[in-house]
Amino acid sequence: MREIRTTLIGNATRDPELREYSDGSHAVSVRLACTSSYYDRATGAFADRKTEYVTVYTRGALADNVRRSVRKGQPLIVTGRLGSAEWEREDGGSGHTLVLTAESLGHDLTYGATIFTKVTRRGEPAVDTETGEIVGSGSQQDPAGDEGSDPSAYEALGVDPRQDEALVSA
Repeated sequence: MREIRTTLIGNATRDPELREYSDGSHAVSVRLACTSSYYDRATGAFADRKTEYVTVYTRGALADNVRRSVRKGQPLIVTGRLGSAEWEREDGGSGHTLVLTAESLGHDLTYGATIFTKVTRRGEPAVDTETGEIVGSGSQQDPAGDEGSDPSAYEALGVDPRQDEALVSA
């Protein structure tokens, strides 16, 4: 069967959720609400179609960065492989959900601004972007901590770093 590759645009319905597996690996999932609109000629205005909810799964470095960067309500653009999952509900009926295994995910900058902070991969030495000099041991992931924000980048934009959430929220 061929894969269905697609790009979805929507809003995160919750903060990312970490799932750890017995083999030591992990994944991060986030729910995405996708609502398209159309022009209703009868009313002369735009109207929303039915909202579709999609569970987005991420693994590896993408999962780590999604967990650090995405918050409930933020507008996202996700590219990946679309599928579905089915299960039996408590009432005996069957349920299903759309699932997107993400290859790439980011904020939709139509609705706000964000500041990108490159993280160092484990085992990869940290490099000063100005001089190209290796700094530190390479075990560091993000000098700004878990928030993923470089205070100097905010200063360059004239933004208070404590306002980060407001920058990327719709």
